[in-house]
Amino acid sequence: MEAFLTYIPNLHPNAMLAFGMLLLLGVTGGLIANRIHLMPTITAFMLLGLLTGPHGLGLITADMLKDAYVIIDIALGLILYKLGNMLHPEAMLRSKRIMLTAILESLLTFAGVTFAVKFLGNSWTVAALIGAIAISSSPAVLVHVAEEMRAKGTVTSLAKSLVAMNNLFSFIVFSAVLPFAMAPETSAASAAVLVPAYRLFGATGVGIFAAWCAVRIARVFREQDEHYRFVVVIGAVMVTLGVCSMLGMSGLFAPLVMGIATRWFESSKSNLSKVGFGEGGDLFFIALFVLAGAKIDLPALMMAGIAPVLLVLIRCATKTAGVFIASRFTTVDNRQAAAASLLIIPMAGMAIGLATTLNKLLPGTGAQVSALVFGMVAVFETIGPFAATRAFTMCGEAGQNRPAEQGENNPG
Repeated sequence: MEAFLTYIPNLHPNAMLAFGMLLLLGVTGGLIANRIHLMPTITAFMLLGLLTGPHGLGLITADMLKDAYVIIDIALGLILYKLGNMLHPEAMLRSKRIMLTAILESLLTFAGVTFAVKFLGNSWTVAALIGAIAISSSPAVLVHVAEEMRAKGTVTSLAKSLVAMNNLFSFIVFSAVLPFAMAPETSAASAAVLVPAYRLFGATGVGIFAAWCAVRIARVFREQDEHYRFVVVIGAVMVTLGVCSMLGMSGLFAPLVMGIATRWFESSKSNLSKVGFGEGGDLFFIALFVLAGAKIDLPALMMAGIAPVLLVLIRCATKTAGVFIASRFTTVDNRQAAAASLLIIPMAGMAIGLATTLNKLLPGTGAQVSALVFGMVAVFETIGPFAATRAFTMCGEAGQNRPAEQGENNPG
């Protein structure tokens, strides 16, 4: 008997168990949300994650969360890639509406949050870093709610472009501020400048090269090979993330650049930007939001006090003000501006990634920044799905992306 027992391994959670539990719990939450119609499915995913996570019932342990991070990285990478597809460089620069709106709301958000964090007693460096992170918006909430509500139209396209631009600006401003944060804690002044530049330009180069390779592969496809386009996109995003992880570059910025570059390089023959994730995309979305809920630490959030709530209010106000001011110089009306403002309010993936990066580079400064950023993210992840749902209903674009046969065969 003792000899037999030696063959039984120690019980320890692993990535497969974590991923499976995330999916099953997420589906359960989605079914409940669809039955009672009281909340978006994203909120249900997060509530179940919070309930079963390390700070709840403990069914999902801290070790399981660590094992599942690779899945979350892939999910965010794919979402950022799809957002990048919304931005053709030439069309983006020619679009007065997108550029003016993105620049105004980003500048106002950075200034408003930075001064607020400084007012709360933090250093200018910490304040500027949090201000840069606050520029970012959550692509996951926007994309998932848009698909769930079958939203399509002017506001949906504008919001997706703004979210992509927000994440682009957020990373660039964060990289510009980072040398000032690193200088006091780095013996070599050159390192304070070179490390952020390496992460930014290295990720840009990796994203562009991956896009070029993917487009070149797709161009040789024949008509019967079209189904491989999905595999090419998934493979290119995963290679991009792997190279960035191996070389210490940003795994958040590179997929976004890859999406933009793919749109730039492709022809009608490659057409990779039109690839949809279909039902398989639910795997990543469910795991992403259940994990986000499981990571919420309510005791730590309570200890942060009212500061994160104050910053949430300021960020909402500045982004809304930027969109409305820009609408005065474009064809966007008040209802569309209000809806677009609600859609860019959620903040999650990029913010968490930048705060985590800062923790690795500068643990002391990172701890100060994370305390406020994670508190803001917890609030935004709670209100974000409701805001997005309300926005699509308000602008009348919900249900516009219905399958053709649904409207034709079921007119009643």
